[in-house]
Amino acid sequence: MRKLMKRLAVLTLTAALAVSQGAALHAAAEEHYNVYNYDRWEEAIPSQAGYLAARSVSGADLGVGKFSEPSDIFRDAYDQFFIVDTKNNRIVVTNTDLTEAVMVMEDFTMPDGSVTHLKQPEGVYVAPETDLVYIADYNNSRVLVCDYDCNVQMELTKPDSELFSKELTFLPQRVIADKAGNIYVVLGNITTGAAMFNSDGEFQGYYGANTVEATSQVLINYAWKLVSTEEMRSRQARTVPSGITSFDLDDEGFIYTCTQSTSQKKDTVKKLNPAGTNLFANLDTVWGDVESVYDTNTNKNYQSMICDIEISDDGNINCLDLTSGRVFQYDEEGNLLFIFGSSSDQIGGFTEVTAIESYGTQILVLDTRKNTVTVFEETDFGRIVHEATVLYNGGYYEEALEPWFEVLQYDGNYRRAFLGISAAYLVQGNYEGSMKYAKLADSPYRYNRAFEGYRQEWLTKHMTQVTVTVIVLIIAAVALHLYLKKHYKRSAEYDITRTNAGKEE
Repeated sequence: MRKLMKRLAVLTLTAALAVSQGAALHAAAEEHYNVYNYDRWEEAIPSQAGYLAARSVSGADLGVGKFSEPSDIFRDAYDQFFIVDTKNNRIVVTNTDLTEAVMVMEDFTMPDGSVTHLKQPEGVYVAPETDLVYIADYNNSRVLVCDYDCNVQMELTKPDSELFSKELTFLPQRVIADKAGNIYVVLGNITTGAAMFNSDGEFQGYYGANTVEATSQVLINYAWKLVSTEEMRSRQARTVPSGITSFDLDDEGFIYTCTQSTSQKKDTVKKLNPAGTNLFANLDTVWGDVESVYDTNTNKNYQSMICDIEISDDGNINCLDLTSGRVFQYDEEGNLLFIFGSSSDQIGGFTEVTAIESYGTQILVLDTRKNTVTVFEETDFGRIVHEATVLYNGGYYEEALEPWFEVLQYDGNYRRAFLGISAAYLVQGNYEGSMKYAKLADSPYRYNRAFEGYRQEWLTKHMTQVTVTVIVLIIAAVALHLYLKKHYKRSAEYDITRTNAGKEE
């Protein structure tokens, strides 16, 4: 509670700080909500805006009438946007600028020539290798695979397999396909991972299942099962992991998943290789807000719930928080870059977010209640941070040094810049400088690396003095040893002499 109150107090000072710091904080002042980031102690502090809300786009703006609870948005290889207009049972395809619709996908031709229609679809994906469109047709309990002319190439329905329970309905919510043509489907009633089909539509099993987090209740249940009877275990509630909510593919073929759950902390965001191994398993990253979000309207605290994830062309990870309506952007290593968006009626604020997409310097957020797509534009601060981040993650630490210092001119508490400068100084051999910025970033790992270099440099520089000192100390030690040995020998002889003299008397 103390940290939460401190955070709220700090955030209320954002506007005042923006005024006092002049033009450098101009970008933060343009947003109607408080712009913040987290410092090295994971405390929320005022920061600069990496993105600003530029405009809001509705179905009427595109010339196709009002959207009705849209649920997904995806950009294809030609930079066209596919918007899943759920309650209108259609897919609206727009131009790159999001100023007009270039196609509306409503009537689909099956292989036998019959025409079929969507029924409350919820997800869409377009494979860049084949231009095939994959549609999660939720209420029709199927996935349609078609071309741009709406000619259906394949229809995936409930698998006839022992691995898929006969009591469960096939309810696809999100769909993607990898370069090999394998199809992955997020199902609304499955917690064992995404359903996986091969390129021929044959069910292969499940992929990327979350693990059960070892909470105290889980451990108690496990211990109880060891001593309880079979009848008692049958009445006991099962402990199951939360299901995958959404996913995305990067250019290298890795699948990123997110889980919308307040109880599931371990697998909130995962990066999966083809074998389904989570490469983020040991990553020390908090996805979303570090602490719960306080809502003044309801007087309640809400924890972050990541409802969608998107990987931009430069590898940044964009996470959409259903609870707060915020976007949390991380670099490819899981380092937090920016936080923007909010829950409000104003532009840049949302009622209920459902999907996120990116294009160049833009971030697009879909609101299912407002029936709009909000376009965020990268700011100058965002551009410099991204420039420095790309150089840093590419191993060009020294080249990133100047951009990192420019970042600090905008935001003197930006932790990512401290880490970048520390790394650059380490490469340059400026170990004292590296230690200084590692300390500012509160990074023991980087500080220890810099200190090792500093220690080695000091020993090399003072090797002659150290060698002479060591030799002198050794000679002194040997001389002292010989002196003491001789002294003890004389003392011993003297004591013997006195003893013998006493005996003669």
